[in-house]
Parts: sequence; C-alpha cells; structure tokens
Amino acid sequence: MVKTDIESFKEFVHKHPDLIKEVKKNKRPWKEVYQDWIVLGEEHESWNQYAKDKDKGKEKKQDERSKSDKTRTELTVGDIIAGLSKLQINDVQKYLSQFGSLMDAVQELLQQFNNQSDRPNQLPEKRMNDYPSYRD
Repeated sequence: MVKTDIESFKEFVHKHPDLIKEVKKNKRPWKEVYQDWIVLGEEHESWNQYAKDKDKGKEKKQDERSKSDKTRTELTVGDIIAGLSKLQINDVQKYLSQFGSLMDAVQELLQQFNNQSDRPNQLPEKRMNDYPSYRD
C-alpha cells in the first residue's frame, strides 16, 4: 500500500513534537508547515530544531543526507509531477485569463500610441488657420 502525502506528513509531525508546540502557540499555521514540508522535504536541516532526538550524533545526519541524495536523483521527476498535480487548474486558468486581459490592454495602449505618432502634428497649422493675420 502506498502512503499518501497526508499520512507521511503526520508521521513527520510525530517525529517533530516541538513543531506541534509551535503551531499550538500560534507561531505558525499548519498550512505553512505543510507547504514548507512539501517544498523542503523531510531531510532539510531546518527541521532539526523540532526533532525528538535533537542530540543524536552527526553520523545519523550524514546517513540521512546520503540516503536523501540517492532518492533525490530518483525522485526529481516524480516531485515535479507531484507538484504539477497539486496545481489547481481553475486558479491557473483564472491567472492566465487575467494575464491575457492585461496583455490585451497593453496592446491596445500601444496601438493608441502608434496611431498618434502616425498622424502629422496638425495643431500648429490649425492655430495658424484660425488666425490668418499671423501668416507671413
């Protein structure tokens, strides 16, 4: 049976009880902790301050790093696919449509500037025609 992200996250949290205390003290919300866990991974050094066994030797850390280095090369494509699968399609569509609207507005603005620069500057001529006494 394959573990879900939530189950893995629960196991991670139980290994880091100080993290639970921090959330209960309203220093960080669970959503932020979960997002950091997804982005950084379990083996990131920032989690060491929350671990049960803070005082274990460097050998364990080195073993974990070598294991994580091996799995990172194997999971890189999987991590990308997992990240992409978590994207909310509706949000992406909304942002793309907003970006499209912005680009349309910029394009329209540029066309207005181009139309103005294509026209000859007729303002002084009109003024001269309005006041024939100033002609030479």
